[in-house]
Amino acid sequence: MEPEQTNPIVEMTPKNQKLECSCFMQEDCELHDLNPQKRLDIMDRAIEKVQNIANGRDTTWFTSEQYMTYFSCVFFFSSIRYHGTYTGAVYQRFVEALQDNILEVILPSLEGKDNVQLLMKTMEMWAKYKILAHWLLRFFEPLGPFCSMTKGTDITDVPYYLFCDWVFDRMWNRLRGAVMRMIFQQRARRPVNLDMIKAGIDLFMEVDHKGKRFYYKNFEQVLLSHIDGRYNKLANKWLLSCSFHEYLKKALNCMYIEERRMGHYLPRNTMANVIEVTRYELMDKRIRTVVELLFRDGRHAF
Repeated sequence: MEPEQTNPIVEMTPKNQKLECSCFMQEDCELHDLNPQKRLDIMDRAIEKVQNIANGRDTTWFTSEQYMTYFSCVFFFSSIRYHGTYTGAVYQRFVEALQDNILEVILPSLEGKDNVQLLMKTMEMWAKYKILAHWLLRFFEPLGPFCSMTKGTDITDVPYYLFCDWVFDRMWNRLRGAVMRMIFQQRARRPVNLDMIKAGIDLFMEVDHKGKRFYYKNFEQVLLSHIDGRYNKLANKWLLSCSFHEYLKKALNCMYIEERRMGHYLPRNTMANVIEVTRYELMDKRIRTVVELLFRDGRHAF
């Protein structure tokens, strides 16, 4: 069972697209002192600094003056006048900065990792990627109308669509499996880090929300399916050997244990679904058979 896919809104494109501007061959250019190519060079330096900050190679943040300089450069290209020339190239720089981080930093760092190590590294990379996305979106915000008109999506969604397409979609089964294995270890009463389970589930929900996918819904379906199968087997086993009161005690105890066991890391609505599935398999689905235990073998529980 896989999360639903969405159509990617950007594709890998060639870098270093050559730019030309005939207006700056004129001495009386009306568009300030900086020509478009110089402004693009300024944005390249801004992107490099953002990448360094996100990956921990630079600990100095942007000053107000720097922020306004970078924002103004992008704003310069957001004019309708440039939609057919430079605006697309500026937007592509925004996309390439995100793609470069994914392909050159994130994916190589995840290679060779599995289970909890993969989950922990993905959380680390996601946190750094959000820093990158935050600053790039602040600088490239003026391209919002261009993105909406030409790509059919909100520019604030682009970084997270890319992360889903290139990282989470590819790693999803392994990431979900890592969290499920920790839950199984907890059920087997083996030592497990409950905070790590919660962190993994929180990651699913956050990427799910920002990337507009269905990762958490898929995880919940797999979890509930496992619980359903588990209690289906237990119910069939107990009905063969337990009295009415013994069965009722076991069923109520299971619902209590599930709430105590999983309440630490599951959201409230998912926890309610867990209890509902448990009650249905142990009681509602078999209510007639459970009541018949009162009279089985001529015994009465009154």
